[in-house]
Amino acid sequence: MTSTVKVIFVCLGNICRSPLADGLMHHKIAERKLDSFFEIDSAGTYAGHAGERADSRMRSTAQKHGVELASIARQFLAEDLDHFDYVIVMDDSNYTNVTRLATDDVQLSKVSKLRSFDNQTSNKDVDDPYYGGISGFENCYQVVSESVDNFIDHLIQTHNIPTP
Repeated sequence: MTSTVKVIFVCLGNICRSPLADGLMHHKIAERKLDSFFEIDSAGTYAGHAGERADSRMRSTAQKHGVELASIARQFLAEDLDHFDYVIVMDDSNYTNVTRLATDDVQLSKVSKLRSFDNQTSNKDVDDPYYGGISGFENCYQVVSESVDNFIDHLIQTHNIPTP
């Protein structure tokens, strides 16, 4: 392992699901003392929330589990397909929006759905909790947490990252 693994998580507005995945990944790699091996970011396919912090309900749910969501929303850019090694999207709509920006098979191969890493490798969507009640945020947390754990394990194995 000689270079940093660069990961970006993508949802629609970058205020619920992708900042949660971003925050959870930062939190979980810090717990494993693997911070120096990763660059992590998040973005949205929609620019309407650019410059905002994560939704207060998502921040509250994450905080309840000891996870800080520090990211600031930004729009996903075509250049991100060159910069990042992994572009992890939350649903089919995000997948379509991101892959439309790809200019070659290398860029396309970087894009995956987060739930392709859940315990069932289901490849389902991560449901957007934005318009639902607080239980939707907790469910989102559980789904994203499980998938991020498995994704980190995948990256450690794939990139031969030494674990302490």
